[in-house]
Amino acid sequence: MNRKYYNVFRGDNAIIDYLNPQSQIFTPLVELPKILNPFYSDGVRIYAKLLNTLPLTNVKSIPAFNMLREFYYGGKLKNVHTIIENSSGNTVLSLAIIGRLLGVPNTKAFVSYEVLYEKLQMLQLFGVEPLVNKEPICPDPTDKTSGIYKAKKWGKRKGWLNPGQYENPNNPNGHKKITGPQIFKQLAGDIQIFCAGLGTTGTMVGTSDYLKEKTPKIKTVGVIRTPNNPVPGVRTRGLLKMIAFNWKNYVDYIEEVGAKDSFLQSLQMIRYGIVVGPSSGFALAGLLNFLKKQKEKNLLKTFANNNGIINAVFICCDSPFPYLKGYFQYLDKSNFPQINNYQILLDKPEQSKKLPENKVIEGYELDPQEAFSLFYKNNKEDVEKNLAKRKTGFIKEGNIIIDLRAKEEFNHFHLPDSIQIEYDDFISRIKTIISKNKLAKRKVLVVCNLGLKSNTITKILRKEKIKAYSLSGGITEWSNLNLPRWKPDVCLKSKC
Repeated sequence: MNRKYYNVFRGDNAIIDYLNPQSQIFTPLVELPKILNPFYSDGVRIYAKLLNTLPLTNVKSIPAFNMLREFYYGGKLKNVHTIIENSSGNTVLSLAIIGRLLGVPNTKAFVSYEVLYEKLQMLQLFGVEPLVNKEPICPDPTDKTSGIYKAKKWGKRKGWLNPGQYENPNNPNGHKKITGPQIFKQLAGDIQIFCAGLGTTGTMVGTSDYLKEKTPKIKTVGVIRTPNNPVPGVRTRGLLKMIAFNWKNYVDYIEEVGAKDSFLQSLQMIRYGIVVGPSSGFALAGLLNFLKKQKEKNLLKTFANNNGIINAVFICCDSPFPYLKGYFQYLDKSNFPQINNYQILLDKPEQSKKLPENKVIEGYELDPQEAFSLFYKNNKEDVEKNLAKRKTGFIKEGNIIIDLRAKEEFNHFHLPDSIQIEYDDFISRIKTIISKNKLAKRKVLVVCNLGLKSNTITKILRKEKIKAYSLSGGITEWSNLNLPRWKPDVCLKSKC
């Protein structure tokens, strides 16, 4: 019996054989239907490479397996009892499972202090011990407080190993061995465009390296994250400076994508049977942006093969399930079916306390463009120019902008001339804050991450007869529209 064909794994090494990406049949390459491909009539065929169908359900299992396998065959896992890596997601989860099967019982991970609690729980679920780390706003791998630096240092301890995903060549080499050859064979070499999100850049570097050797005319699109737009697993241009791989040699075009478009493209794929997460939607959104620009320049046909067809492949990284909360945070409620008979849940006392308050305050929400015009006296360009010179005094007289986020988040970036009062502090000292800031005589814009907490505070202030407004979509939507933000000097220099 052909074991590989029937997908059967036996014996003492059955699980490690099963997890080995090279033991598996090819991960699917699925063409998107016309409804998800606005460029179908232009001869573009878009294919999703579903690396989320690997046994560990994520793209990072390829470099994780390849890095640990090379350590194992090089004898470097002997007497190792702990793996340490700077990661809060798929890489360290994969390292933990594969490492355990190769005889390394413990895995620890340095994670950012901004990590979501749900991610910490996921790490715990897979047996990873999280080490929450407070590092610089725009970390440098050589900074002694950065997670990358600490992981590398701890990895030199006796019995410890730091795989070093940000500089280990066996990260991209895994994709050069597996992802590139698979895509090439699946399309019989007929591929014109390859697109991937840029995180550690291993997927892009390894896959592009193989494909460009085989098909020199192929063009690659690297997708980077819009600053201050949370998308798991990918980086801003500034944060890519932490990466040791020379990824720029493998990327022909760069596109920038924010959180909203990433979750929206993921949602649309999910509803047509491609069940993938926001980083997959991120890659697709970047590819569509690129195709749109080329069409507007009348250059799209220059990418076509001899039959006038453009075969474009983008990488799907993992599933949507670890990120469910994000879909409801970053997307409008109109994207989801309504819950009928919701009142029944509210009538149950034990349930009502658990249900989120997400009510829009009619007439008191301002979209970011409206808020900017109403509260600032200068245009966008003037504010940005003067912000760079570290000037202040942008808000119209009689106006005030209050940011409800934590101090660390506020110090990372905020609306120009806004002040920070944390949500819980605002709730507990509401009368004092109203009096101290003379809110009764001012027009107030309340800001939070997504517009939920600001809705609550705005409602309270309106009851106090204060002219208050909530920023619709919060700081996330403000950033997505690239409206002016104050940033510390280190971020201005690195564009993080």
